[in-house]
Amino acid sequence: MNNLRIILLVFAFNSPVFADLEQPIQLDAGQITGTSMESGVQAFLGIPFASPPVGDLRWREPQPVIPWAGVKVMDRKGPDCMQSRNTNLMSEDCLYLNVWTGAQSSADKLPVLVWIHGGGWRFKATYDGDAFADNGAILVSVNYRMNAFGWMAHPALSEESENGVSGNYGVLDHLAALEWVQNNIEQFGGDKDNVTIFGESAGGGSMYSLLATSKAEGLFHKVISESTWINPDNVSDLKSHNGFMESAEKMGSNAVASKFQELGIDGGNLLDEMRLLSADEVMQLRVPVSLIVDGWLYDKPPIQTFHEGSQIKVPIMSGYNNGEGLGYVSRQQNVPKTIAQQREKRAARLGDSGGELSELYVADNEENLVDVEIDFISDEMFVRASRELALAGVRANQDTFLYVFGRNAQDPENLAPHYAEVKYVFNKLENTFSKEDQDLAELMNSYWVQFARTGNPNGDGLPYWPEFDLESQTHQFLDINISQGTLDRKERLDAMDTYLRARYGLVQ
Repeated sequence: MNNLRIILLVFAFNSPVFADLEQPIQLDAGQITGTSMESGVQAFLGIPFASPPVGDLRWREPQPVIPWAGVKVMDRKGPDCMQSRNTNLMSEDCLYLNVWTGAQSSADKLPVLVWIHGGGWRFKATYDGDAFADNGAILVSVNYRMNAFGWMAHPALSEESENGVSGNYGVLDHLAALEWVQNNIEQFGGDKDNVTIFGESAGGGSMYSLLATSKAEGLFHKVISESTWINPDNVSDLKSHNGFMESAEKMGSNAVASKFQELGIDGGNLLDEMRLLSADEVMQLRVPVSLIVDGWLYDKPPIQTFHEGSQIKVPIMSGYNNGEGLGYVSRQQNVPKTIAQQREKRAARLGDSGGELSELYVADNEENLVDVEIDFISDEMFVRASRELALAGVRANQDTFLYVFGRNAQDPENLAPHYAEVKYVFNKLENTFSKEDQDLAELMNSYWVQFARTGNPNGDGLPYWPEFDLESQTHQFLDINISQGTLDRKERLDAMDTYLRARYGLVQ
């Protein structure tokens, strides 16, 4: 038996013995029952946390759930939100969440993890949460509006809003779900004062977003951000061009005008006609998804918030995979064939002010062109922002931990691509994976639960994980063999930070 297996068996002695919660469970909107799994975990699926955002509620803040009489059976998930990938069931009526719990009573006070899925704010990517419940925590997974439903701004929508803003509906859905947790999670044996939010990719972008708005203060107590998806292509300003993207209102206005022209709609009753579009027609609106600096939810670009240290102060665990850009490079048709082409590509992307940064992402020989391209995509899309959260946390004296995930079970000699860590975190590996991989998944799930429990991934029987600090920037390397590293990609990431802060006009 290997050492990692022994460690996990020691940690397993702390796992709970399950007994069913007494049902029905009383929520603030009514009573529900759930379903029991073979392991003893109870699942409550498809619970509404807001009114259906349809009809007149399309492109509005989420509204409270309408109370119901009697007992609702919650044994199947609600529909996924409208998205760019076909699912078995998706609908505009989609603001539902799921709860997995192993609590024996409502007095158990178990740590709560709230999962906000990734998928580019365009589609859903997630796993069931029973492994977290098996490990002594409560897992809540939430839906949120995506695509134009969740992220489109428009001058007419801003005008009708009492706050004078539009867009960011996906973030507002996050907030509504977290308010639901505060009001109801104790009935499932959870501790409303010990809530950890976590997400990957666009879900990591949501972590970044929630840390940067004061409207989320008090709704969570710890954050885990995996492969934070925040870059110049998904942060806009409501009213003006921000140097990277056109204003959100203009992008939304152009998208709606184009669709109306295509459909022969005159737009005389603009808002009514926008809300009369079918869900499929809204999905066809050509509008980029972006976090919007609107003067209400966000009064400044989040990069400035983290630079100033004015983010919500909670323990942070952040990290990324060591080959984030692998799949993105393989999908690109314009991978440079020469060093000159790569230099031109960097200059086109970064502009006149990116000269020093550009040179860090130009290969020194043509054999390294693809590797350098992977590095640039990885760092710009996911790694830089993941480290930014860690840097902001430690500068604000928050307990902070950084990881780098390096396991590629399909190709052990290669880097770990984007999203590869998620099935390990959820301990959902198929039986075809090796025993070493299964052990790593158990370990990572235990790290995540321990961090949710205490704000620190270290616990009895778990391999030691050092805190992140400014000098050594130590990370935990998560692979079959656990190790530590320091100053990962520091020169490149420092240069990218300097470039972005200059573009945003921030003092260095």
